[in-house]
Amino acid sequence: MKKCKKHVILMLSANPLHGHRLALDREARAIQSEIDRSPYRDQFELQTWWAVEALDLLAGLRRSSPSIVHFAGHGIQPMLVAPGAPPVRRDIEPPVRGNRSAGLCFQRPDGSAELVSSAALKDTFCAVGSSVRVAVLNACYSEPQARALRAHVDCVIGTRRTIQDDAAIHFASGLYGGIAGGATIACAFRQGVAALSLKGLADRPRLLVRPGVDPRKVILAEDRAPGGRFPRAAPDRRAAKWPAPRVPGAMLAIGAADRAAARR
Repeated sequence: MKKCKKHVILMLSANPLHGHRLALDREARAIQSEIDRSPYRDQFELQTWWAVEALDLLAGLRRSSPSIVHFAGHGIQPMLVAPGAPPVRRDIEPPVRGNRSAGLCFQRPDGSAELVSSAALKDTFCAVGSSVRVAVLNACYSEPQARALRAHVDCVIGTRRTIQDDAAIHFASGLYGGIAGGATIACAFRQGVAALSLKGLADRPRLLVRPGVDPRKVILAEDRAPGGRFPRAAPDRRAAKWPAPRVPGAMLAIGAADRAAARR
């Protein structure tokens, strides 16, 4: 049996003092739990970096060559919205040291927020992000950054408006359960959205893709028996009239009469 590639999920967590205190440890735990219970768990490794500063993004991409980069933290938009959203959300309302640009909030050594713009993210991934297949920006107002990154990353997930902390955690749980379960990125994204629906949450991240990329065909987990366990069932060549589904995670329901006919 060939040795499959180990996919690194680089989780960059930033919780500056100026923003709402987020349950980023719960998010990391939810992702790790989904990986641990998934059949392709041996093919994924979650690396968590805490209180990340801007240059940590460059260092992490160099050191880990991740397949997935997951940013968990705050985002900011140029024109600040009026208060009134739920109390724990992933944006920062006060200006970040006079910067009026949109972007993601990393941390400074003193704990204050440091804004990283869409242009800076694009430059960084262009320089050293060739290994990244998926980027997840689990922060408010992160869609502009997602649009910038899709020039260099196959699949990028961002949020147009605000996202509650609980919603971000549940979405991540559904998403990574799908990815580590052998689903396509499109299917895993739908599972993340389904997790939000099951919890009655209205927040909806968006999936953006690089031109020419079909997220229904992007699968990170390789099709083998993971760790010698949970092998995928071999197709029954005699049951040609019921071809095995090509979409990972799909199930083919065959009645008792059909199974008997297939054995003949």
